[in-house]
Amino acid sequence: MKEIDENLLKAIDEGSFPGASYAIVNESGFIDLKTLGYFRLLPEKEENRTDVIYDVASLTKVISTTTMIMKLIEDKKLSLETHISDVLHDFKHHDITVYHLMTHTSGLPADIRRAFTLRSRDEVIGKLYEADLINPVGEKIVYSDIGYMLLGLMIEKITGKKLSDYADEVIFKPLGMKHTSYHPPKEKAAPTEYRNDMVYQGFLQGLVHDEKAFAMGGEAGHAGLFSTAEDIGLFMIAILRKDFVLKNETLDLLFPVREERKTEDSHLARALGWDKPTGRSSAGSLVDFKETIIHTGFTGCNMFMDRKHNIGFVLLSNDVHPSRETKGILKLRHDLGNLVVAMKGSKV
Repeated sequence: MKEIDENLLKAIDEGSFPGASYAIVNESGFIDLKTLGYFRLLPEKEENRTDVIYDVASLTKVISTTTMIMKLIEDKKLSLETHISDVLHDFKHHDITVYHLMTHTSGLPADIRRAFTLRSRDEVIGKLYEADLINPVGEKIVYSDIGYMLLGLMIEKITGKKLSDYADEVIFKPLGMKHTSYHPPKEKAAPTEYRNDMVYQGFLQGLVHDEKAFAMGGEAGHAGLFSTAEDIGLFMIAILRKDFVLKNETLDLLFPVREERKTEDSHLARALGWDKPTGRSSAGSLVDFKETIIHTGFTGCNMFMDRKHNIGFVLLSNDVHPSRETKGILKLRHDLGNLVVAMKGSKV
């Protein structure tokens, strides 16, 4: 789409981020699929390619982890009311349920402090089990990586499988997402930040950017997934068609607002796993609130699906390359969302 391309190319030329790949879809298929800018800036500048795979950061939470949790609920191996400690017996907060983790109302902190010092999976798990509450359970919405890391551990415990294997089985292979994985080929992965600490030195290419997922060996409930705009487009098409890997009645559970908090300064609304479009959201202001779910990722990714307007959009970038200090894609998201929804699913 010309206007989207112009906005992205202008920002790329200004040095806001190296490059990007996006897909616009409706229930009939792809409307537009485009790759722009550069694959990398350092150590040498290289033009972007159609086969580039991006670290999608927290899109992992919704594409992978939320879908797997809902599949386990559908298969009656879990419920929203299941207590985390019933599955993860060393977890000390006995009042927290799957519902609390999926709506970010558990009372757990957002993150593990000094995550860049973490070296092993066991060390990370220890930090998860040691975490103290910062709010009473159910009181506030605090977006939490810790909560989704616990969901990832629950999936592994219940299935007896690695996250990558279970995700392949129930999501990626059924949807034909051939380039989506937790362990991409290095040569096809867009490099992210130059990491220079006691754990790792060098550009992260084919290795997850998030320090906690890195310490977990690349597989975690909150981050670790790599994908392409085309593959995520297939994921969105299946949802808009209601031909997804979940039953339609299960899929419909993902769209309603489950928790909402309003103050003079903020409006937070969460669905199960997914965010809802409030304020100056990454989906713009033209989407239908009831029928839209959205999410973003720290590396420079965002996606949304609006079932009323029959439209889905994903934008992937390595906005943290060569450094997170150069992040510039955030200011574009709202306006790009409006451009997409204004199309109302028609061909370009």
